[in-house]
Amino acid sequence: MNNPFFSVIIPTLNEERYLPKLLASLTCQQFTRFEVIVVDGKSKDRTVAIAKRYEASLPHLTILASDKQNVAYQRNMGAAQARGKYLVFLDADVITPEEYLAVVYKAVMK
Repeated sequence: MNNPFFSVIIPTLNEERYLPKLLASLTCQQFTRFEVIVVDGKSKDRTVAIAKRYEASLPHLTILASDKQNVAYQRNMGAAQARGKYLVFLDADVITPEEYLAVVYKAVMK
């Protein structure tokens, strides 16, 4: 996808417990013109390995390694790599309903 509408940016640090739920919820989105950027801050657990398991079901997934464990820095790093028209920042411990991005899209288009 050359021009995603949204770039979903997820900063992570030791999120192996939560990240799979969020990524699974993103695979079910009704609105599909989005990319996902996971920016990991040197997790000591399996966060990165878990994110990599979603590369097939989220084909527009990018995993970045941050040299700092700082959520604001990681968000900015993801934003710098983003190709979407709009940025959506999510924390790893949320789950999005399947209509989430569709509702945001409709609100943006108004």
